[in-house]
Amino acid sequence: MRSAITYRKKSFLLMLLALTGLVSVPTQAVTLNFSAMLNPGTCTFSLDKSTLVLDSVHLSQLTPSTLQAAQPFTLIVQDCSGTDASLTPVVNVSGDGITRDSRWLFRSSDSIASGVGVMLVKTDVSPSYSDTEIKDGDNIPLAAMGANPSDQSIRFYAGLTCGSLACTSGSLSAGTLTARILFNLAYR
Repeated sequence: MRSAITYRKKSFLLMLLALTGLVSVPTQAVTLNFSAMLNPGTCTFSLDKSTLVLDSVHLSQLTPSTLQAAQPFTLIVQDCSGTDASLTPVVNVSGDGITRDSRWLFRSSDSIASGVGVMLVKTDVSPSYSDTEIKDGDNIPLAAMGANPSDQSIRFYAGLTCGSLACTSGSLSAGTLTARILFNLAYR
């Protein structure tokens, strides 16, 4: 009986050693390389101005519900190709800013002036404060779904405003105002 138990112990140890040997054997790695051709839609964007100077405005000129020193600029869209049939090409507008009296005003965090921002309006004529402003994240369609956009010029105006409620000296301060706005091709 004793030899049978010793035999079982020895065979169990041998089996464990064999399994350990199987586990510690180095494995070989294989690499599978993937390749694909991605054809994103493209357009060439340019602006008719690289910097838009909105002039110097005195704090007393900033009154509620007005747009001061509004200046036009044009986004030029050309040479579009490769639009996916199930997507709509758009210009996505983005930039830092603040909401002031329910209006989005573009302004960068390095601005010194407070209580004021740049209101952006897509229009061909000089805008007023009551026009609909472009907000961070807005999309401007360039063509119908699946269509390549034709060459086009999109006119915008940018002007200074302090909002519609209170443009008091306590809520405004003088200094430089900077706004950076990005126009990016996107598909939705």
